[in-house]
Parts: sequence; C-alpha cells; structure tokens
Amino acid sequence: MTRNFLTLLGLAWGLSIALAYYLGRSATSDPDNAGPAPQTLASDATNSAPERPATDASTGETATDAALAAARLDLPATEPDTLLDTIQANIANLAANPRLADELREQLVELAKTSPFQALQLSGQITSPRVREQATNNILRQWASTDPMAALQWIDANSGNLTRSVHDAQLAAAYRGFAESNPQAAFTQASQLGEANAYERRLKDRIMGDLIRTRVENGELVAAKQSIEQMADSELRDSLLGDLVGVWAETDPAEAAAYIASLGEAATSQQKAALARSWASTDPAAAAAWLDSLDPADPAVGRAARDLVREWARYDLNASAEWLNSRPASPEMDRAIASYTYHAVQEDPASAMEWAGSVNNERMSGYLRMRVAGAWREDDPAAFQSYLDNSDFSDEEKERLQKANSWGTGRGPRGR
Repeated sequence: MTRNFLTLLGLAWGLSIALAYYLGRSATSDPDNAGPAPQTLASDATNSAPERPATDASTGETATDAALAAARLDLPATEPDTLLDTIQANIANLAANPRLADELREQLVELAKTSPFQALQLSGQITSPRVREQATNNILRQWASTDPMAALQWIDANSGNLTRSVHDAQLAAAYRGFAESNPQAAFTQASQLGEANAYERRLKDRIMGDLIRTRVENGELVAAKQSIEQMADSELRDSLLGDLVGVWAETDPAEAAAYIASLGEAATSQQKAALARSWASTDPAAAAAWLDSLDPADPAVGRAARDLVREWARYDLNASAEWLNSRPASPEMDRAIASYTYHAVQEDPASAMEWAGSVNNERMSGYLRMRVAGAWREDDPAAFQSYLDNSDFSDEEKERLQKANSWGTGRGPRGR
C-alpha cells in the first residue's frame, strides 16, 4: 500500500510539472492572455543574467525599440515633421474637400508658432484665393504676437505683387497680433505709418482704429484715450477719438456722452455721430433724447440723426417716426427721412410714400418715391395699383411710378 501511495504521489508531482510547463508556454505565446509577471526575489534578480528583449519576427524590432519609438512621437523635435506632412496633404486635398480649410488654417497657425517662414511658404501654395488670404493673415497675426517687427518687415518685403486690399488686410492682421502682446508699442508703431496720400491716411486711420477698439475691449480705455490725446496730428487725433467714443458708447454711452460734453466746441461732428450711432444700437430713445439736447443748428445733428434713424427704424417704426415729426425740417433731416423711408416701405409702403413726399429736396423726394413705388409694386401689385388709382398724382406721375424699379438690385429693399 505504501508503494502504491508513493507511486500515485510521483505521478501527481509529474503531472503538476507538466501542467505548469504547458501553462507557461501558453502565456508566453499568447500576449493577449498574459498575466502580470511573477515577482522575483532579490537574490534571483542579482544572480540571473538579464533577459534579451523579445523580438517581433515580422519587423525585427525589439519591444524596447518599439517603446522608444513611441516615446519619440511625443518629443517636440518630431512634431513639426508630422504637422508638416498633414499640412501638405490638406493643401493637396483642399480642392476636392473644401471642408479641410478650417483645419488647414489652424494647422498653419500652429506651425507659425515655431516656423513662420515655412508656414507662409505653405500658405502661398493654397490654390483658393480666399483660403490663402485667410491663412496668411492668421499666420501673420500669430507671428506678430511674438515677433512683430519681423512680421511687419516680411509684409513690406513681399507686398510688391499684392493688391492694396490684400496688403492692407495683412498689415491689419499683423497689428492685431502686435497689440495682443504689447498694445502701447503697437499703437506707437502704427502712429508712424505714412500719410503721403489719401490711401495711406485711410489705411493708417483704419489700423489705428482697430487698435483703439482692441485696447478699449481689453479694459484699457483710459490708456487709449491718453495715447490719442497726446498725438500731435489734430486730424488723425479727432478721427481716432471718434473711434474711441463709438466703442466706448457700446458699453457706457452716458460716460461717452459726458466725455463729448467735456470737449465743448472741440467735439467734432464725426465724434457726435459715432456716439449716436453706437448708442442707437442699445437704446435709440436715449440716443434721440441726447440729440435733442444739442443745438438744432449743430451740423452734427443731421448726420447723427441719419445714423440714429437708420438703426432705430429697424426695430420701431412708430417711435422713430414720432421723433422725426418732432424735429424741424431741414436738408440735414432729409437724409434721416430717407433712412426711415427705406425701412418703412417693408412694413407700411403707403406711409413710406407719404414720408418720401415730405422731403424738402425735390430731387431726393422724387428719387425716394420711385424707389418706394418699385418695391411696393414688386411685393403687392394690387395694393400698389389701388393706391395709385386713388392718389392725387397726375397721369404722367402715375405712369412714371408704374415703371419704377426698387432699390438697387430690382428686388426691392428686402433683396438688398
């Protein structure tokens, strides 16, 4: 019996070794089912030779090599290469898939953070003029946020074959980037732009106006105002103060109005009109009340009234009409009535026709009536004909109105 027991014990021990060997081979050959590696005693680790890394039979690459290669993908040195390949592929595929445009612009801006010249070279390969311009401007803005003088010098050196509009857009983009990092330096640099002719003056005014808006939106209103007030060029200074007041009035029109009042007679019509225009977009009734406080003989009133009514009539025809009725007739108010008529024809063409007839300038009145008639006839021929049949117009005037066209495109004000 003892012999049988020992025999059975030996068989069990042999089977356990065989089973362990089989399971070990299975775990090694099937990595998906592999469990955690067994812990090794310190003495075993010290006395045993290091294991050779497993090799992939298909590539000859060891596990260590693969791990290092994967890690290298995260290293900054290789990112531009991957980004560059993607950009080039998107440029090549853009014509077939225009939806790549947004992704391509973002990628070029990313490349511009480290390689602006390369990014600009690639953007120049984009076949779509619009996408090419947008991408280039975005690159220049990014570049100018870190190295503004280099970006501005590049624009100057590469402007020879550009149209004025494209060149101006590049310059404006660069100055916006410049202002993101140093708004005061950007303003100072822009103030040195040339003014040799009307084109240069308009460009300079546009760029500096953009910078003013950026500074005010960034909470630097006081600093922006001080920078403008210290300018020697009175014409440009007055223009930029108008820009400042316009942006200021979008958030605090009462304070902007108080500033205009503090300027006294030095406040220009442009500045007052800018205040009224911006104020009208948030509170047209308050803007109208402010205009009523000005001297009716002030030339700024007519200009500001036109801008006010253009905005107010979009939302409230009755209130804007009542205000117009409260104002004394004048050539300046004729322009405000024209703005009202343009909007009124969409809601109440009969009233628009009457307003057109109230304009003092006969030529302007006739023009407005023709435009109202054209729009009305296109939208509701029967109602228009009924109006003509019951009107006091002469037969000649009726015939002329029946042949009238609407505003500009022949589709009426709604089509504009």
